[in-house]
Amino acid sequence: MEKSVHSSMLRSAGFVEVPSSEGLGGLWHSYRCEGRECTGWFHVLSPDPALWSISIHDFTMRSDFMMDVEPPSYLTVTWFKSIAGEEFSPYRRLRPDSVWGQSIGGGPWKGVAHGGIPVQSVAIEITPEFSARFLDKEYAGQFQDVEQAFVSLGSIDEFREMRALLSRLWPRPGDPEHSELYYEGKVLEAMGLIVERSRRGPVVESRRLSPADRERLRDVVSYIDDHCSVDLRIGDLAGIACMSPTKFKETFKRLNGQTVTRYIQGRRMSQAELLLRQPDLTIEQVARSVGYTCASRFSALFKREVGMLPSEYRRRLVI
Repeated sequence: MEKSVHSSMLRSAGFVEVPSSEGLGGLWHSYRCEGRECTGWFHVLSPDPALWSISIHDFTMRSDFMMDVEPPSYLTVTWFKSIAGEEFSPYRRLRPDSVWGQSIGGGPWKGVAHGGIPVQSVAIEITPEFSARFLDKEYAGQFQDVEQAFVSLGSIDEFREMRALLSRLWPRPGDPEHSELYYEGKVLEAMGLIVERSRRGPVVESRRLSPADRERLRDVVSYIDDHCSVDLRIGDLAGIACMSPTKFKETFKRLNGQTVTRYIQGRRMSQAELLLRQPDLTIEQVARSVGYTCASRFSALFKREVGMLPSEYRRRLVI
């Protein structure tokens, strides 16, 4: 998994393999980048055969880094200590101090990590084979929708147990060297937490959308992306989708994993992140440019979406 999932991204970003850093053991492979494009570390542990992997990221891109890859099928859960970025199809903002899950289906995957903000995270990736083996052993066919259980992460509650598990894997000087069995235990623990959390209650309604509804909602998403800084009303957006407001809100959330309002706010904050890189613009000007007449309201929403105030975001940029 290490080679197929990570190597192309590492090469394109300028990482080279180096001896493992302090706090890690001989099982880990470490990569270092020190150049015009990025600075920092990437660590990965993957057994042989590669049915699962754990990766630790601690680097900063100098400018926005677009990821456009076709990885093999796998499930992943990530704790982001620090991040500013987005994934596409479906669109989701990547937020700091959050737990994020994804099912990568073997097709194209696109995302962007915004430059100037450190990417600090811990991720567990597992193959469909490993997932099936775990479910057969522990649940004997009683749990099927593992992909949805992963995808739902990041769209509802904070999942403190997973944050605690992944954050403890962050290397610290003086940490003891652990065995492969220890790390596989952490992977199994993460799987158990995700499955049990999903079994406690349905996280996302599973009814399928019709192709026509999907196409209409994609049209609405494109419209929002092009007009996110203006006043967007639910009734108008529902009209574009040829749906009642109630059906529109329900199906939009089911397809995109978040409410219409949250999606619009996320797109506005993405625009704001780009504008904050322009030092000649004040916070008030940025707020107005993305549709907010009240700078304090904008700052509060920006902190909720990005994890810090606009002024702090601007100070942390590594230009």
